[in-house]
Amino acid sequence: MERAAVIVEDQEDIRSLLTAILESSGFTVSSTDNGLDAVELVRTVQPDVTTLDVNIPGIDGFEVARRVRPFSDTYIIFISAFVEPGDAERGRAAGGDEYLGKPFRPRDLKARLAAIPSRRRRDAIDAPTDGDVSHAGVSVAGTALRIADVEIAATSDELAVARQLVGAHGRSRSKDDLALALRSRPRDDAPDADEIRTVERAVESLRGHLDSAGSATRIDTQQGLGYRLVGAGD
Repeated sequence: MERAAVIVEDQEDIRSLLTAILESSGFTVSSTDNGLDAVELVRTVQPDVTTLDVNIPGIDGFEVARRVRPFSDTYIIFISAFVEPGDAERGRAAGGDEYLGKPFRPRDLKARLAAIPSRRRRDAIDAPTDGDVSHAGVSVAGTALRIADVEIAATSDELAVARQLVGAHGRSRSKDDLALALRSRPRDDAPDADEIRTVERAVESLRGHLDSAGSATRIDTQQGLGYRLVGAGD
């Protein structure tokens, strides 16, 4: 069955190139050159894949991804001239799946398109979130993190890592496992260096939250294993 794609790109020559690549890869293509229209186009088309520039009129690509994610599981590939350290991480944090710098080689994009999982996650969009978890005086309930009965203002990355550590009930969780838990949708490829650094930063922030809340619970680094949430009596 033919798959659908949306291209969000304000440069006509690049938009034409992307259209040719996607059509040759078996996609029917819709496109727009600005962020506000992109959100509605994705809502209407419900594409399998969306290529998304960052620097576009209206709202930028990061904001487009953030607005799209609540209603669409489209596979988002950022294609952008923004290639500074941290740009790819910002893309993933906004809900992107991959980040490709400009200029790009058509064969690199075709390879990414060929690797996109064929099984959609439509049912998962409306599935209930993971249940509440608690351990050693730390709990995660929905989007609320509590430490020693103190509610903590935590980022989405911190919440995701905290949920994994708390739910492990004192067992170790590897950095790779934690990085996979941060992804907006599952992929078969191993976490990259940016994803691992995101985990490390989230762990350091959580350690700061534990200290600020006056908790005796700590996050231990397990050499070669990952991290473990350790209560005062453990």
